[in-house]
Amino acid sequence: MFYTGFDSTALEKKFERLDEFLDAPYGTETEETEPTVLKALIGASVTTEVEDFDEQYRTALKEALDKYHIRREKTLYKGAHLLRQAGEKADAIITDLLNDLEPAISHIDLYFATYDKPYISIYGRAQGERITPFEYIEKHKNGFAHACLWWHWRTYSKNEASYEYDVDYFQSKSTPAWRELETNKVNMKAYYNGCECNSLISFADLLLKTIQVFHFGTIDYRSIAAPLRKRCNTYALSKKINSYNLSKYDWVIRYTVPDIPLDINLQPYVKHPIYFVAWTPTLPRTTVKSSFEWSTLYNSIILKAIENQGCVKFLDFDKDMTFWEDADYIIPWEPTDQEHVRQLSSMGFTQMPSVIHTTTLDNRKT
Repeated sequence: MFYTGFDSTALEKKFERLDEFLDAPYGTETEETEPTVLKALIGASVTTEVEDFDEQYRTALKEALDKYHIRREKTLYKGAHLLRQAGEKADAIITDLLNDLEPAISHIDLYFATYDKPYISIYGRAQGERITPFEYIEKHKNGFAHACLWWHWRTYSKNEASYEYDVDYFQSKSTPAWRELETNKVNMKAYYNGCECNSLISFADLLLKTIQVFHFGTIDYRSIAAPLRKRCNTYALSKKINSYNLSKYDWVIRYTVPDIPLDINLQPYVKHPIYFVAWTPTLPRTTVKSSFEWSTLYNSIILKAIENQGCVKFLDFDKDMTFWEDADYIIPWEPTDQEHVRQLSSMGFTQMPSVIHTTTLDNRKT
């Protein structure tokens, strides 16, 4: 059995002079008074055959943090958190992780799409729409992970090996690629906050952060892989890194861009148990969320999800009751949140997650 974790993001590059940007794909701002801008969708996946990869990853992470005298605040790190805490040491930590885990890595696959076209056609099975590559990347950057998963499945399924796919939760309108995955009953699970709950997704996110920070020049299959290959201590590890342009061929674009303006229903594939955090701060959530994610309470909830192979989501009182299950949990924070949960219970939902009180959680970091 192979296990693969996916994550994706967008890459934006600015050049002060146009001569730095020769041979760049279509979709750039070329006014001489403004920086030249390039945007692309990028994704990464890590594949292993090692059943105890999670244990090896967490051990390697602890050793790397200890080596550079970084206090371990989280069980698993996403790239943004590691950079915030470790600063310039984050590069060395990720480099050590990459090399220390080489024996457990079957292959690393990188994906990108720049869309070297005047426009992208979407919703062709409905009203139809044409948008620029910049507009498409901005609107659909949260859904590129499923295109990466689809390409990985098409590339490696011919080996007749069994794959289990873990992907960071994404949102996208429906595409032919997604429907092909569903039709073929591909074994996949989506994780809310997967970068903090799943080792393979966490690793993929750290690799993407390295690419975002250290990518140089225009975007192609060589330059996307270069930041990682330069950090490989052995030729064998560098050969395990592959890259794919998912905007090179028109048929791939047609498969991976939305053809109907209806959302992908990812809920049947979400990993349970889900630990719903009932949190209604007095300040806007966007203002205090980054601080809350470093709190002892939040880290304890994440650890609980990791230990039970689940994931964590901030409770949405408007819609989460439509897909929660008996195996899930709700953790209310303040008395206001406890009252909200009590009201949900009094409404008589037949499937109501168990409530975990914050006093029963601990702050272990393993």
